[in-house]
Amino acid sequence: MGEEHVVPIPDAIGPFATRAIAVSELLPDIAWPRQIELRAGKHMVRPRYEVLERGRRRIAHVNVERGDLKPDPALPKLEAVLGKGYLLPAPLMPLESWQSLVLPTPMAVCQADLPIAALVYDPEGREVLRHFFGRLPRAHATVLDLDEIDGLDALGGGYGHIELVYDFSAGGEGDGWLHALFRYRHRHSGHAAETSFGAHVFNTILTYRDEPQSYAGRPPGLSTRLFLRLGEPAYDTFCHLIYPASRPWLPASDTEIILYDAAGCEVARSHLAIPCSGSRLWHYRSAFNGAIRARAGTGAYIIVRDETCRLFGYHGLAGGHGSFSLDHMFGF
Repeated sequence: MGEEHVVPIPDAIGPFATRAIAVSELLPDIAWPRQIELRAGKHMVRPRYEVLERGRRRIAHVNVERGDLKPDPALPKLEAVLGKGYLLPAPLMPLESWQSLVLPTPMAVCQADLPIAALVYDPEGREVLRHFFGRLPRAHATVLDLDEIDGLDALGGGYGHIELVYDFSAGGEGDGWLHALFRYRHRHSGHAAETSFGAHVFNTILTYRDEPQSYAGRPPGLSTRLFLRLGEPAYDTFCHLIYPASRPWLPASDTEIILYDAAGCEVARSHLAIPCSGSRLWHYRSAFNGAIRARAGTGAYIIVRDETCRLFGYHGLAGGHGSFSLDHMFGF
């Protein structure tokens, strides 16, 4: 990416057909954390990719690169009214058990550089540290390994969350389409998972273009409704809920964790109060006791509901021997 070294896929792919492509054969000199882009016009659905590492296989999807955006000259001037403005929240998993890595990704063809900083918060919403990436060029291969920066001892081996924001202190341009890939590795088992997402403006009454985004109508979106799938009995479901705020909003969330059985009948509910700019990492087995989980049965699910603020969530399944999955949640 950014070098304009183009390698064609040699075989034609017919309508409704699929093809497995070995990236290591087409681009034998490419390795993490360098990035590639797939140029296929509008002729294919979003493909999946597989990573084979240490005898294990994981699967994810390629993110969407925008070709219809231009830099927004107003963004560097909006800090006074929008605060942090566009921000991208992601978990910082418990340091004792997980390694967390951040790879900023150019996701619009107009992006020549990425002026970015990373802010780390503890669960109570206190800023622990800031890491300045500077103006990353489009062809960068810069990954932030949280193990390698100073200041995280304030978390005491616990968890928190990361927010990527624009940092125009050294110049550069932004278009609001700020993305990154987040990779998590279990220290003891070696299992890994990754997810990617983009930035939004969160929890301010001020609107800019279509932000803060609302799934159910016009901006601002200031409420939460998230769906959480629950794993089968052999797996525990975990959920990392983040309360991001571009500007200071309500001091704490008023979040309901509502458990439903497979027929859609409410079984029980639990309450969370997440501090502004804080987060909560919780597990299904801890939130609801065995009797309640038995009553919910298989096929149960959870709705995360908050009428006071917009939360952003990540979820996953934890299995035996350190195996796990992790991805971002979608609202509705």
